Amino acid sequence: MKLTIVPFASVAEKLPREIARRLRAVLPWKLAVLPPVRDPEAADSSTSRKAEDALDILTPTGRHDELTVGITGADLRAADLDYVFGYAAPERGIAVISLSRLREGTTGRRGGRRLLIERASKEVLHEVGHLMGLGHCDQPQCVMHYSQVLQDTDRKGCGYCARCLKEMSRLPEAAGER
Repeated sequence: MKLTIVPFASVAEKLPREIARRLRAVLPWKLAVLPPVRDPEAADSSTSRKAEDALDILTPTGRHDELTVGITGADLRAADLDYVFGYAAPERGIAVISLSRLREGTTGRRGGRRLLIERASKEVLHEVGHLMGLGHCDQPQCVMHYSQVLQDTDRKGCGYCARCLKEMSRLPEAAGER
């Protein structure tokens, strides 16, 4: 498997590589970080962007063994939700996460950058799980546990529980059989 991270222009230059470094400790996949792409424009007077608009900027590879996750600094919303930490389109093999709300409480704090990298890594892993066909997990420590608020993200671990790992290993995409 290969995971490609695509930063949007609103993301600090070094941050995507730092997130990729953290992900390497969890995912035994090839990881690539591409050059930044433009951020989605606001469709209305709202400061948040539609998650679907961010996905439309990303280019799916069309390969079953390659996934793409965008990282934006813009606040994202989806359907009936005022905000989302991340959003996935499994049928396209692409997802996006937002650093906007993940930054809360990290600025000017000792260890703040490390906390932001940890939160972003959890959200990337969560969206990768959705891209691989996983739903939300009822295990609070699993990265696939649903995060309704930032404290939920902080409480969960930066890895998949045994049940989710087992499920991922059974998925056709994991074996390259699509």
